[in-house]
Amino acid sequence: MNLKDFLASGGGKDGEFYWALVIEPGWIQAGIWQIIAEKAEIVSVSPPAAWETDEELIGAADTALSAAIQTLPEDVSEPQKTVFGVPPSWVSEGQIKKEHLDVIRKICADLSLEPSGFVVLPEAIAHYYKSQEGSPLNAVILGVGSENLELTVFRLGNLSGNSVIARSVSISDDVIEGLARFASREPLPSRILIYDGKGGELEDVRLALLDTSWDEHENTKFLHTPKIEVVDPNKKVLATALAGASEIADVFQIETIKKGYKEEGAAPEGQNLSEPEEKVSAKDLGFVIGEDVAEEKPQEISPVEEKPFFQKASPIGFLEKIKLTAAGIPGAPTKRVWSVGLIVLALVLVLGFVYWWFFPKAVVTVYVAPRRLEEEITLIVDAAADSPDFSERVLPGEVIETEISGDRTKSTSGTKTVGERAKATVEIRNSTPSIITLPAGTVLISGNNLEFTTDKAASVSAGFDTENPGKAPVDVTARNIGAEYNLAKDESFKVSNYPKVEVDAKATSDFSGGSSRDISAVSEEDADTLEEDLTEELIEKAKDELAATVPSDKFFIEDVIIAEATSKAFSNKVGDEASSLKLTLTLSAKGIVVTKQQLFDLAREDLKDKVSSGFVLRDEQLSAEFGLTDESGSEFELEGLFVANLLPEVKPDELAEKIKGKYPPLAESYLTSIPGFSRAEIKLKPRFPGKLGTLPRLSKNITIEVSAER
Repeated sequence: MNLKDFLASGGGKDGEFYWALVIEPGWIQAGIWQIIAEKAEIVSVSPPAAWETDEELIGAADTALSAAIQTLPEDVSEPQKTVFGVPPSWVSEGQIKKEHLDVIRKICADLSLEPSGFVVLPEAIAHYYKSQEGSPLNAVILGVGSENLELTVFRLGNLSGNSVIARSVSISDDVIEGLARFASREPLPSRILIYDGKGGELEDVRLALLDTSWDEHENTKFLHTPKIEVVDPNKKVLATALAGASEIADVFQIETIKKGYKEEGAAPEGQNLSEPEEKVSAKDLGFVIGEDVAEEKPQEISPVEEKPFFQKASPIGFLEKIKLTAAGIPGAPTKRVWSVGLIVLALVLVLGFVYWWFFPKAVVTVYVAPRRLEEEITLIVDAAADSPDFSERVLPGEVIETEISGDRTKSTSGTKTVGERAKATVEIRNSTPSIITLPAGTVLISGNNLEFTTDKAASVSAGFDTENPGKAPVDVTARNIGAEYNLAKDESFKVSNYPKVEVDAKATSDFSGGSSRDISAVSEEDADTLEEDLTEELIEKAKDELAATVPSDKFFIEDVIIAEATSKAFSNKVGDEASSLKLTLTLSAKGIVVTKQQLFDLAREDLKDKVSSGFVLRDEQLSAEFGLTDESGSEFELEGLFVANLLPEVKPDELAEKIKGKYPPLAESYLTSIPGFSRAEIKLKPRFPGKLGTLPRLSKNITIEVSAER
């Protein structure tokens, strides 16, 4: 549909009801408003409903619309025309981004809504504050999401721009980063308005910003320390409705009407915001016209198929049947039967009411994201001490011992070359005029530098010349294994250190027998790895055995196990030929035990100054991680961490009193005020249908459980 056509046709009618639907990352909120006597009046605002995926958004929208419509008079049909409030990140160049526009189209189609336009939330908030305060807004508007911050700057009512900042651990640093993008010679507005979809985290954000030293940063220049204000979640609905009303019917005032009384949000007495000089254009408001919010009109549903958010059932009840029968329909009961029927009906109604009021039970489990605290500590455990000394970080303890054995086998990864040496007979030839004697083991070197040694000593007679040398046969063996030593007959050799022209050797037969092959063998790495793995396995078994002996009031420091091998036997030595290696190992292991309460008392002493207001440190949320750094006699020096997961301080009786009798969505909305709230599970027994499906009316029938989100 074309919004210009809608607005040009006269807009809304006086008394006609409209939806205001505010969509933010993770939350959606609905309101119903109408135009009466040149004023916009809010008649109902729902609590925020949570969503994560686009599919969940449609269900959350249905929940918010259903909650808002419960206060609408029964004779008034539910609205269809809808003004959407969206975050700046959903809009680009004055248009809703395609991926978000598709979501809005689906909401309109599934829930039978008729889109009338949209407004960007910070711009709507700015216009709302102008209508309430009578002057253009000069402020920074900060939208707080779980993953991003959306920061918008207004200077004297003029939009300077907006920026999206990914959240880090420090909200102050994130805001400073965002403000730096608007750095100029002019100072920034000294007022910061913060909002989000539920309001639960805003007080923490406000306190963090109040603690920020703005003067320390060059790009955050304020005339004075900025005032930090939290925007009430309902005001976003009012702002969206006011933006829609101003475009539909030139309305510039808004009131909140509930049970006939004016509440917060009405314009100041005597203030005429509809004077020409105070009017604001559509562009100033951020209200978009002339854009096709839903290019295809949702398919119209026939009256039979239409599924409203809130259905009013009207079957002919038991009393109506009695009236019809008594009016002359054949078979009408007698007066006595009539009286008995009324008594039975009254009794059934009374008993049903009593049961509904007194007997239902509910278990409400509140899941919160715990705040993690860590404190490094050096701890001394003294087995000879009788009492703790928190100031010196000394706790008395005891040593527990066990002995554990086991074996393990692994395949070997080493290799070894084995084989035979080549042998042959050579003839030693002596061309010198002297007899030479060669001891056993004399080295002979072939032409390709292969070495052989003589098996026995040999004496070689003198020769007259090279043509008539002295000769002597001798058996020789290759110095190494391998087939390459199988040389042929007549191979010539150099003999020891003699010049070859004076003394040499010649093979009188072929060399034979030389061979080699690779086999699996035990390597040193195999032995080390096997011992390391088996030791680790036995230490884990020792931990389990020692822990089983520790009573419930003691704390076993399981990361500190002192183990010593008392026996160790390998199936093979390093270098042995083997395809596998087995190790049998026995360990003597000892561990350290301290009193649990003393350890937790020491942890509280160290962490007490770090526990935030509104949170509580419980024993079941405490843990300790230690490693041994030194051992001297009865004293063990440990270094490690105390780790605490803080949960919010919740008083179950008070919380049950606050949510008794509420519908589950409204109760969950209230629970979002708990610090660190993540989600809630509400189990009703029995679960009644429709408007009867509230939490028990008696707070004692509501069990509150607080659990850490994992």
